[in-house]
Amino acid sequence: MQSREKEKEIQMVKGIRDIVPNLEKWPKSWMGTEMDFEYGKKLLPFMEKFINYLVGQDLSRKTLKEYIDNVWLLGGTIIKHISIYEEHKREALEVILEDVEADGCLPDGYECMNESELASFRRMCRKFEEFLKNIAEGNQR
Repeated sequence: MQSREKEKEIQMVKGIRDIVPNLEKWPKSWMGTEMDFEYGKKLLPFMEKFINYLVGQDLSRKTLKEYIDNVWLLGGTIIKHISIYEEHKREALEVILEDVEADGCLPDGYECMNESELASFRRMCRKFEEFLKNIAEGNQR
């Protein structure tokens, strides 16, 4: 039974690589300093699990792509704040949860986003918050 679960998990990871082939490059795209890069790598496992969760939801391709783009945008915003306030020692889960609570932080470049794009970002943040709280309670993998 356990090997089937592991096999399913491996398939999900392969699937996410098809959907987001540049996922491993996200931390480098967010970084300003080497410390930012290292911190970005700490964010990635939570984001990857969340994207896997989204893939399992019955979302349209368009919505899934919007949410994935918004996860990337959230990562860049988190890294910017971590770097500015020199908070590289904070726990990644704590920082992500803080930034997605209450419809999330305002992403970088929000002033150039239209109402629909901001609404999509907020919806993704709500879903991410729910997902992270379920992880904390032990209800998600």
